Amino acid sequence: MKILVTGGAGFIGSHLVDALIAKGHQVMILDDFSAGNKKFVSPRVKVSRVDIRQAEKVEAVFKSFKPRAVFHLAAMVDVRVSLKEPIQDYLVNVHGSMNILEACRKHKIKKLIFSSSGGAIYGDNNHLPLKETEVPRPISPYGVAKKVFEDYARVYRELYGLSVICLRYPNVYGPRQGAVGEAGVVAIFCKRLLANKPLIIFGSGKQTRDFIFVQDVVESNVKALECNKSWVVGNVSTQLETDINEIAKKLLKISGIKVAIRRQSAIPGEVKRNVLSNALIKRELGWSPKISLDEGLKRTWKWFEENY
Repeated sequence: MKILVTGGAGFIGSHLVDALIAKGHQVMILDDFSAGNKKFVSPRVKVSRVDIRQAEKVEAVFKSFKPRAVFHLAAMVDVRVSLKEPIQDYLVNVHGSMNILEACRKHKIKKLIFSSSGGAIYGDNNHLPLKETEVPRPISPYGVAKKVFEDYARVYRELYGLSVICLRYPNVYGPRQGAVGEAGVVAIFCKRLLANKPLIIFGSGKQTRDFIFVQDVVESNVKALECNKSWVVGNVSTQLETDINEIAKKLLKISGIKVAIRRQSAIPGEVKRNVLSNALIKRELGWSPKISLDEGLKRTWKWFEENY
């Protein structure tokens, strides 16, 4: 199948592209390389260097490549940046994403699979683990943008018959993260450990997240492609709650490097507790996570050791 992957040179996207190639698909990457890395791009894929905000260039890619399915991962991914630059977040994550959605409609794409956020959409909600039936209350522009695009995608499904699967991720981590612009606490800690710098924890460190390894996320995307449902919104998660202090403790042990832990003021707009129910996605896609947190952290640390 001919498949277009926006953001395919990035952290999650590049792993997904590798998996799609391994399954025999013909893949094109659409990426502006603001956060993507050429080193992660397989020589077996076509690449179009395009910013998703450029509607005419997006349209040209669809017209020339003629994909049957689209994975939409291109985004500004940092919640903290969205708090500082909400207009920029909107222009990329809403306006840019609408260019992808409209191109899907015009070219009668068979299926759109959207990388959404279960970490940002639900906001602060103590009904844990969070189910998809919870009312979204995002507390950052990034979370708002992800929810807005889900709503647009639902409307396009109802009006135009576009099949859509929205996968809501919690905190994804693994090899290749943070190589250019994308970051996450695991990648940040790994790089600071390698530089023998103190680990910085914002607030008490008791804020919790649902950490999921990148290969488990990739498998959920592959299963979404194979799913015959026309509309699914589901959490891709481990359903395990871990605080930031524990992540720091585990990485210190795995690395064997001794550095101090320093604390700074908590950041407004960040969720205090987050863990997602994965019951729906298990049922709809036949997917479940396979990589434990300890194993995932070991694999991630090994990659950073070998590449930094």
